[in-house]
Amino acid sequence: MRKAIAVGVICLAALGFAATALLAQSQSGKPTTDAAKAASAQLTPLNMKTGLWQTTMTGKYSGLPPQMAAAINPTPHSYKSCVKPEQLSKDQWAKGLAGYKCSSMTVLKSTGSDVDVQATGCDAGNGMTAGGHGKFHMVDSGHLTGSMDVTFSGNTPFGDSGSVHMHADYTSNWIGASCPANMN
Repeated sequence: MRKAIAVGVICLAALGFAATALLAQSQSGKPTTDAAKAASAQLTPLNMKTGLWQTTMTGKYSGLPPQMAAAINPTPHSYKSCVKPEQLSKDQWAKGLAGYKCSSMTVLKSTGSDVDVQATGCDAGNGMTAGGHGKFHMVDSGHLTGSMDVTFSGNTPFGDSGSVHMHADYTSNWIGASCPANMN
């Protein structure tokens, strides 16, 4: 049970804010909030290679019960993703950001090499809301670094109404131009 909750918190943290969108994994659907539309007007996709990417996230959580903190701090989490050419368009990034259903999304900086985004009032599901700030930098077209701070509030996976804060550091490296057939 503890392992399942820890995995859930890691997944929420990794996906709950803009990391997925900033790594060009867009979600389907049209922008549904004014905040996402405003963000898309200011957002410039990163100059990154398409194909298979390996991302490692190291997160540090606070506000967790001690047993949970011991279970998931500072465990790195790695995953692979496929970046397709169409995902690097401004419209696809806007769709990805819209999927987070945030009341406010502000692009503080957006160039081909740097993205700095702040969001508040994001629906994290199951009665939880999230807000945070993320900064991502393309070292070159095949290497991305970044950090993110997110605070989850409301009904946490532990059955209480507290808040959990996460700081995460990201390192992403391009692996190759083609992706496995079973990967989106």
